[in-house]
Amino acid sequence: MDPEFRETWLNGFRTLYDLDPNFDLTSVQNCYSPQNNVHLSTTMEKGENIEAFGDSAVNERTARQLFQKFRSGDLSLCDEHRSGRPHSLDDEDLQAAIEEDSRLKCNEYAKQFNISDETIKLHLYLLGKMYRLFKGALHILLEVHKRQRVALCMSLLSHPRTASIFNLVLTSEEKWILYDIPKHSKHWLSRQDTVPHSEKPPMRPCKIILCIWLTGHQEVHY
Repeated sequence: MDPEFRETWLNGFRTLYDLDPNFDLTSVQNCYSPQNNVHLSTTMEKGENIEAFGDSAVNERTARQLFQKFRSGDLSLCDEHRSGRPHSLDDEDLQAAIEEDSRLKCNEYAKQFNISDETIKLHLYLLGKMYRLFKGALHILLEVHKRQRVALCMSLLSHPRTASIFNLVLTSEEKWILYDIPKHSKHWLSRQDTVPHSEKPPMRPCKIILCIWLTGHQEVHY
């Protein structure tokens, strides 16, 4: 490096730091322009900066990044656009999303707001939300169903309880076994909120039925 240019270069930096403590880095761009024909190592630049300007000088990593851009012909000091996730989340926006659909999981809310799952979990905890399973609504038993059940029970009780009659009666039992167990829905609720009710899922097609035929004395077939 030319000693004369080196002294001019350092004096220029000192002047800029004296005039403006914030020091615009565009001076580095001007000093490292192609017409000046400067070829410096980043380590040397760091040492000279610390010697000239103290601890306020840029670190070695920043110097390497800047001079790598300058050597490639890119003299712009603007930060390149980088895709990243915001670290802040508005609780009102999250509350609105929960009110719109409270069945979503943390990772689905994270994709919606483009943030991490841990951030979603933290804000849900601060909002007092818990992921609770819904309660299945009971089947409605109409009056006609009650009358049918009473009639059947009275019919069975009216028969004489003798062994000969029960041995002549052939009964069967059936049991459905599901292959595909339906997934129960959960909701994000506050502690004081009541758990909503929903209809029980219908029978799924992936199932098998077990049957047995028997009398009062023995099993006939299964």
